Amino acid sequence: MSRSERSEDDIAAAAAVSLEEIPIIDFAPFLAGDKMARKAVADEIAFACENIGFFYLTGHGVPEQVVDAIFAAAADFFARPMHERAEAFATPEWYRGYIPMPDHQPLSRNTRMFEQYRLQHEWPADPEDMEHARIFDQVNRWPAGMDHFHLAGEAYLEAMLGLGRELLRAFALGLGLEDTRFDGWFRHPPSQLSVNYYPVLPDTADTEVSNMISHTDEGPFTILAQREIGGLEVKRRDGAWIQAPPLRGAFTINVGDMMMWWSNGRYLSNYHRVRNRTDVERFSVPYFANPDRNVTVAPLPELSGDTPRYAPVRVADHLARFYSQLSKNPHEVYT
Repeated sequence: MSRSERSEDDIAAAAAVSLEEIPIIDFAPFLAGDKMARKAVADEIAFACENIGFFYLTGHGVPEQVVDAIFAAAADFFARPMHERAEAFATPEWYRGYIPMPDHQPLSRNTRMFEQYRLQHEWPADPEDMEHARIFDQVNRWPAGMDHFHLAGEAYLEAMLGLGRELLRAFALGLGLEDTRFDGWFRHPPSQLSVNYYPVLPDTADTEVSNMISHTDEGPFTILAQREIGGLEVKRRDGAWIQAPPLRGAFTINVGDMMMWWSNGRYLSNYHRVRNRTDVERFSVPYFANPDRNVTVAPLPELSGDTPRYAPVRVADHLARFYSQLSKNPHEVYT
């Protein structure tokens, strides 16, 4: 989570809208390889990125069983007693694993009402960046006695890595660039996978209370699997909040800050939040794509000319500031 927003209109209830508010894009023609079809899909994606920063992606090629497996593992893990979940706590020294909700917190606009399990890709240590070795160079932590969680997590990370690289090519084409424009910046990406659990918000919670507060994402883009239970809400350019309901078989894709910076503001990194006001628990699995840690993200010269709108940011330093929010007491984590 990156920028968070605290304006008064944040408390407004999101309107239930038709799916047409957020474009549904079939990615299959892009993956098929025809040059004209790839450009047509990329243009659809660009339109969505410029207008709302979100779109649904069908025809993505990720097997349904890969998605089913990670959600089954999530339901199993979060149903386990706290003492078992606590064995996999993430810590400041080992940034991967289970992050609970705070033990005690008032119901307010800043309430954090979700639990998560964080994973990252495992790459060889980078000798040029030992400063952040404890964040990026460690192996994943896996819950004991849950081999199926381990297998599902590894398979999902691999699937997202492949899909993410194809999406990068579509983003580039949509910006009028060569489809390989971003390829060299994602060789060993420190992308993060979060397996999230959202309890039902209490009936006593005011309208302003969310499970996850309004925010944007740090990286270039996020690939979200929602499943059947909704709760994601997106802010339109006109300031109105709308619901982004799940669409079976589709991922929900959103632009993050780094893609907005690369595009010099052409693509929109949009505010979103989660409010589970159903009567059942909700699970979601967002994959936060990140460039290689030694990459410096800045407006691309072919898109910004002499008027770049954003200052350069080194990925490792930017993400380290985010991870520094992990308290030494894992019960006091805010993201």
